[in-house]
Amino acid sequence: MLLNAATNSPVDYYFREVGKEEVKDNRYLPDYGWEFNWLYPISHDFKVFGLVTDHNPDIVGGLIALKENPDEDFLCVDVDIIESSPQNKKFIKGVLNQERSYINVGRVLIAFACWYSIEKGYDGYVGLTSKSSKYPFYESLGARLTFGQHFMFDDIAAERLVKIYFPGGVVWWQEPS
Repeated sequence: MLLNAATNSPVDYYFREVGKEEVKDNRYLPDYGWEFNWLYPISHDFKVFGLVTDHNPDIVGGLIALKENPDEDFLCVDVDIIESSPQNKKFIKGVLNQERSYINVGRVLIAFACWYSIEKGYDGYVGLTSKSSKYPFYESLGARLTFGQHFMFDDIAAERLVKIYFPGGVVWWQEPS
């Protein structure tokens, strides 16, 4: 579950697709504290999804770039980039972020990728290339190192994560009427 960092209480969260125009308006670029240029995955046919909350629906708490990989040797969803927003990073330049808004953003984003894989007919299989510093994180979620720096979530790990983080399914953000 997503937790409010100040109160340690659960927070309702939603997803929405983030398009090129939204990224281009400079909110999701390195100049604004993001580590990655989010235009890159969009220009390479990845879909980018953002995590939002009721408290701050206009502020994305984290982003993930996903693409279906129908190659019969893989049959999975590939993650290009996954990143917590600057206000949700556990560490900023190696220093613990005392101002963090939400806890577990990365876990929720990975669970979303697993849900997306199931929805798209890939049984929950998700592949990604990891920084070596993130190996323990992905392993703690059930991923297995397959080769080099590549990790794979299988159907069992995916089902477990989806049950934990999306027991009622993914909820999509709806603008209030």
